[in-house]
Amino acid sequence: MQDFDRAIRSTLSDARFESYRREPTDAADDILARYTWNMALSEALYPILQAIEIALRNRINEAAAAEFDDPWWFDRAPPLDHRELAFVTAAKAELTKRGKPVEVGRLVAELNFGFWTSLLDVRYERVLWPRLLRLAFPWMPRRQRTRHDLSRRFTTIRRLRNRVFHHEPIWHWHDLPRQHAALVEALGWMSTELRDLIVSFDRFPSVYNAGVTDYRHQIHAFLTERQKL
Repeated sequence: MQDFDRAIRSTLSDARFESYRREPTDAADDILARYTWNMALSEALYPILQAIEIALRNRINEAAAAEFDDPWWFDRAPPLDHRELAFVTAAKAELTKRGKPVEVGRLVAELNFGFWTSLLDVRYERVLWPRLLRLAFPWMPRRQRTRHDLSRRFTTIRRLRNRVFHHEPIWHWHDLPRQHAALVEALGWMSTELRDLIVSFDRFPSVYNAGVTDYRHQIHAFLTERQKL
């Protein structure tokens, strides 16, 4: 059994393995239970994180294209400054490298989540906002509909998204239910229909509320069977 534990630790790395330890006396099965629960939590968050990323880029792009009467609005300064223009240039180069045509739709999809959330920075207060607020976030309550509130919300979302997409621990975040509720709300600001669709099969509440106990039982059963081999 020690050989199995060492192999898992070696494969995951000591640092990653230890990030799932709560107490110095935790057994390996406790740590592995948290690891597998963390995977389940991340899996459960993936649909809404994916939906938010796609909705944000399409809503901002459509709103800006209409406001500037130019489908290639992101290809010039203003409205973009040199930092975001550099991302656009890199995205074009990546499409060309892969032999893909540099089209608006492909370019919008190639630009990452960090690019789109950066457009909510204070640097764009007068260039993009508040002109795009109603078009990009039509179902956000008017009293909340400010660039500042959007930037704060999507900065938090980006932090969670990066943890999940980079396979980092989130199991120990005590405010995960609140963050999940904030994800649902933010998606609804952009599309009530897409929000309702995602919520209809959203597994996060059940996975979170079930806790680590089921995974501890499964890990214990797995290790018990393995000892018989």
